[in-house]
Amino acid sequence: MTHRLDELLRPRSVGIVGASDKPGSNGAAMLAMCALDGFDGAVYPVNPRLSEIDGAQCYPDIAALPEVPDHVVIGVASRFVEGILEQAIALGVRSASIFASLYVEGDPELPARVAAKARGAGMALCGANCMGFYVPSIGLRVASMPSPVGIAPGGIAWIAQSGSTFGALAHNDRRLGFTLCVSTGMELVTGVADYMDWALSQPETRVIGLFLESVRDPAAFVAALKRAQILDVPVVALKVGRTEKAAQMAVSHTGAIAGNDAAYEAVFARYGVARVQDMDEMAAALALFDSPRAPAAGGLGVVSDSGGECEMIIDLAEATGVDFPELSPETAALIEAQLEPGLHAQNPLDAFGTMTDLVSRYAAMNAALVEDAGVAMGFFMSDPRDGYGYAEQYTDALIAAAGRTEKPLAMVTNYSMTDERHLALRLKAAGVPLLRGTRNALLAARHVMAYRDFQALGPDAARAADPGPWAERLRMVGRLAEGEGLEMLRDFGIASPKVVHVSEASGVTGALAEMRFPVVLKTAEDHAHKSDVGGVILGVADVAQAEAAYAEMAARLGPRALFMEMAPKGTELSLGALWDENFGPLVIISAGGILIELLQDRVAALAPFGPDEALRLLRRLKVHALLRGVRGMPPADEAAIAEQIARFSQMIAGLGEACAEMDINPMICGPEGALAVDCLAVGRGS
Repeated sequence: MTHRLDELLRPRSVGIVGASDKPGSNGAAMLAMCALDGFDGAVYPVNPRLSEIDGAQCYPDIAALPEVPDHVVIGVASRFVEGILEQAIALGVRSASIFASLYVEGDPELPARVAAKARGAGMALCGANCMGFYVPSIGLRVASMPSPVGIAPGGIAWIAQSGSTFGALAHNDRRLGFTLCVSTGMELVTGVADYMDWALSQPETRVIGLFLESVRDPAAFVAALKRAQILDVPVVALKVGRTEKAAQMAVSHTGAIAGNDAAYEAVFARYGVARVQDMDEMAAALALFDSPRAPAAGGLGVVSDSGGECEMIIDLAEATGVDFPELSPETAALIEAQLEPGLHAQNPLDAFGTMTDLVSRYAAMNAALVEDAGVAMGFFMSDPRDGYGYAEQYTDALIAAAGRTEKPLAMVTNYSMTDERHLALRLKAAGVPLLRGTRNALLAARHVMAYRDFQALGPDAARAADPGPWAERLRMVGRLAEGEGLEMLRDFGIASPKVVHVSEASGVTGALAEMRFPVVLKTAEDHAHKSDVGGVILGVADVAQAEAAYAEMAARLGPRALFMEMAPKGTELSLGALWDENFGPLVIISAGGILIELLQDRVAALAPFGPDEALRLLRRLKVHALLRGVRGMPPADEAAIAEQIARFSQMIAGLGEACAEMDINPMICGPEGALAVDCLAVGRGS
């Protein structure tokens, strides 16, 4: 089956405009790189100043080629690109790559014209301002700069919006094997989502790695993530540019803590994307995901050859959230039989005693440990180096152990600068990845097991709630008064205390006739954050106090106010929502009250979702520990709280674009569930 990008990424013929015979030039590199890994398609050099290059005929322009090529590499200066592209389009060429930046003084519209012409012709386009792409399975490199031989085919699709990170993995790390490496550049026509879709069409693709600065086509990106989830192809992303620019314009607390990163966090969480923080973690995660074996249920099993490094591994595992399951008595007995005196069967396991019968003992111990029912995958963690007899032996042992199990096994270097390239290639041939750095490897294990658990959950079946009249009301008034906001919440099944409104002193006594004391007095004048202006008085005990408090507040802030029955004591959370222009409705759960902006303890999710997902989100918060009960406080009803959070998400999804921002802060959580005691709802355009 063909894909719309096949002529770009799997061409049968390539024309190279700007090819050169000058040693060290970009034109010479383009020609050399195209054939470096054995590409067997036709390659046509194009340069009007040359008749041949290295004995091969060189053509004056694309029209002179003996056939219309599938792909044209436009490797000339920016000012010449448009004319060559027009010639290619006129000839019916279906794909091209552009290395130039297209920035020409006095012609700022050049990139837009090039994009429009390529799109109009239905042409796939890599770039502009890119470093090209590699497809190792057909031996093709489209590149303007020389790079070393040895990029191996494999299961990793590496899609980078940074040329430097593109080269960092493709040119340096021979542990990794690729189905695609691409530097996307300006993405004038063909973007990240298109390359993802092509990679997902290749049966050899096991994992997709993304270096993202921004997503230019959010809908297509989400569609690609959905397809990856369906096909069970994990995605690993390094998203840079976490700014707080959006906070400057926010009315709500939610907007202030979200920044520009919450939407990506939510999208990644919805589709099981493993988010990494740097390139070392990326490489380790890709290598482990590219293993031909899937993890079983359970946690990580580790064999080490150093007691001291075992202690370091345990410390780092706790910091990175990796668990070591206790071994069964049967597994312990198998391992004990291979251990020398003074060593004990445990996980992590310190296995080194002497070199006696080392290969068979290490093979048996690694195989026994990883085959334990509670172990999902196994690591052998040491400091291997090429040319070291001991390292050669435990490499043999790990390869032998891999032949005795269907679970993933990996070797890990506890120091990331060890010189183990040849050992790594031996291990790779046996289906055993080598991961550099203790922390990187543990994080990779966490990502792989988290993805396993995510896929086991299946899709969330939650649906958006019927918005009723509230979407139109938000559009009409811009911002709901607090009492009206609480009324809206109640309509969607979100609990809140009883509320009455007053607008003059004579109405206070009657308003409180059916209220349960103590009550809270709040201003109902137009203040987004009432506590900031002294607009909240807690613990009003009786009618006399209520009348006095109202008189004082009315004199300061205006006559409109409300009385609310006080919620019982509990842990304060905040539920917030934002409409994101790219990805739609977002829900943000965080520590509540005055701690919301201080702690920056929050999680983000796409709306809607169900109670199970709400509970998982809740448990990711640091403040979740308070819900379990501390210092004599009874534990909160987490299931009831999760139900309220889920209803909030379904309400937000139903309101859609009509709701720009919303805060419930605080939501009081305790043994009886959750009560929303404050609501700020801002309509779109207000």
